[in-house]
Amino acid sequence: MDVHSNLLFESISVFVGIPKHTISPSCPLFPSDQPGKTCPPPTDEEAHQPSNPNAIILLVKITFVSLVCGSSYLAGSLWGRHSLELHVAPLSVGSLVRGSGGRDATDAECEQAREQWIELRVQRELEQYKENLLPGEIIRGPNQPDSETKRFPTSVERFATGIARVKKDDLDALFDFGNPMEKGAGTSDEDAIIIYNDRNALPSSNNSLAHAIEYNDGQGIPLTDPQTATENCDGMNVIFTGNPEHTAQCTALIGNYESYHIQRWMRTDGGKIDHHLPLTHVSRGFAPRGKSNFYAPPYDGRNSQVKRHWKMLLTFLQNVDAVLEDLTPILKKVARNNAVVVMTCNHGQSALLMNFACSARRKGFDLGNVLVFPSDKETKELAEGLGLTTYYDEKNMGPLPSGGAKRYGDKYFTAMMYAKVICVLYPLMLNYDVLFQDVDIVYFKDPVSPISHDNSPQSYFQNDPKIQHFDVLFQHDGSNTIRYAPYSANSGFYYVRANKRSQYLFTSLLYHSDLILTWDSHQQALVQLLAEHSSLFGLNVKVFSRDTEMFPGGYHFHNRHEFMKKFLKGKTDTYIFHMSWTENKDIKLLFLRQLGEWYVEDKCIGSTASEILGTGGSLSLGDASLFEPCCAAKPIFSCHYKDKPSKLPCKDSTTIDKTSRSFW
Repeated sequence: MDVHSNLLFESISVFVGIPKHTISPSCPLFPSDQPGKTCPPPTDEEAHQPSNPNAIILLVKITFVSLVCGSSYLAGSLWGRHSLELHVAPLSVGSLVRGSGGRDATDAECEQAREQWIELRVQRELEQYKENLLPGEIIRGPNQPDSETKRFPTSVERFATGIARVKKDDLDALFDFGNPMEKGAGTSDEDAIIIYNDRNALPSSNNSLAHAIEYNDGQGIPLTDPQTATENCDGMNVIFTGNPEHTAQCTALIGNYESYHIQRWMRTDGGKIDHHLPLTHVSRGFAPRGKSNFYAPPYDGRNSQVKRHWKMLLTFLQNVDAVLEDLTPILKKVARNNAVVVMTCNHGQSALLMNFACSARRKGFDLGNVLVFPSDKETKELAEGLGLTTYYDEKNMGPLPSGGAKRYGDKYFTAMMYAKVICVLYPLMLNYDVLFQDVDIVYFKDPVSPISHDNSPQSYFQNDPKIQHFDVLFQHDGSNTIRYAPYSANSGFYYVRANKRSQYLFTSLLYHSDLILTWDSHQQALVQLLAEHSSLFGLNVKVFSRDTEMFPGGYHFHNRHEFMKKFLKGKTDTYIFHMSWTENKDIKLLFLRQLGEWYVEDKCIGSTASEILGTGGSLSLGDASLFEPCCAAKPIFSCHYKDKPSKLPCKDSTTIDKTSRSFW
């Protein structure tokens, strides 16, 4: 086949569709140019490779060059010619394009016409291809490699110009954001993503890294260390996100007026998620099962929580100056290194308060820095009888119930939450740091003021340099449910540094006591205020990881059996144990006995000081006269549940949970 026939054949072949592999350098378009060479069939990768703009440009150009040459050849053949001299053919392409009738076109004119025709067709094909592009998809130039393609299109460059990865654990170690952080190593949360909002924020110490952050190098999102990744970031917005409910969740980043809150949208009409419904705005506490954890306190109605709150707040405001005047000399005497340990209790929970005092004193701890705010006279006498300093705020706490809570969130439990607010606020208003702790706690090391051999303070909260910039520090609750997001802070053990940020935090908690009454939770309201004050005022919040050995509690007791075995063998670096996550004080008592951490004699449980000492009338105790009759010399141990941690094996006991597996 001569060159003319071959060209015509190739023109028709291109016109009807040339396989993609035939336009690669390894397989020439015109096989006759290399005799004996045949084109191999396309590989699986070539056959399934998606089309790209470069291939389309090349294909279109080849198609029309071939068509032009083929038509010229045919025109010449009709007029008895056997060459491609288009200018001598009356019906040549050059004549048709220029409209010159039978006038011969010059070679230059014909070439110009062909180029214009080809360019016109190429532009039409490109326009058609662009119409089929996805929003933001980029057309790369014919000679532009992957490394010159930007990771983000220009349509988002005002808030996304580059992207990098860093190890989540390394990032938190560098900045210590304060949020309780689950370990990322070896999980699907191992890496954190940094999106650069401006080219000036890109790292400058490593040019190849900066290029890979901004441009696609074919190697995925580049990984670097946190120091390098953030070396030019003058500001950094930190977003913690997850999917605890395992829903089909999306996250939208929108370039707009800066916002420091996250909107929550779900497919719901107030009930469970329904995929047939449109997305609608909901509370951030709305759970996929259809329950909202955050709802506004009712103003109207017989039991208006708002009006109850107003009444309690009025009493506080009318008496706060007198209370602070009373507390000034007491706190001056009790505080050490400007810090005081604060507790509050009613008679229904007094056995747990007594166990704390008995356990601590039997272990040799000095409780001279503890101030108890009893909510009734009976508890005041019991506390003083164990050598504890008290202040009875009768105006504010006198109306509170003295009975013990039967379950979490009942009326007794909720009422005592108000006492937990004001007993922390008072010392803060007088500029004292506060360690607040519930009464269901036992000490192993004093977290505030243990004294070394040279009588120098060794407080963890006051002396550890890594945590001195935090305003409030909390034990992790253990629960990562949405109602405690984003901190899961346990409101039964925390340290507060007295400053204007922390003072206003607890003033705000007082102002929001109607939320405590409505939600039946002091903890839930406090966590939401922590999040808001952190964002609004720069409050530095620290919640210790639930994996720490220092402050274990009910989460570990019920879920971390291997840790509890180490703990019971004395092989952990533990300061306190908090018997949280337990329904009521009666079960807490059994759990503590089983752990070998119960020190209160049975005759003193639920009794008043007068009943214990056998005297009548009201007592004014300050000489620790209840210590000997009520505090056992050694822990009182007994088995109750074989499926819960115990100092000694309790394999013959019953189970409390729906399992027959023994802890030991």
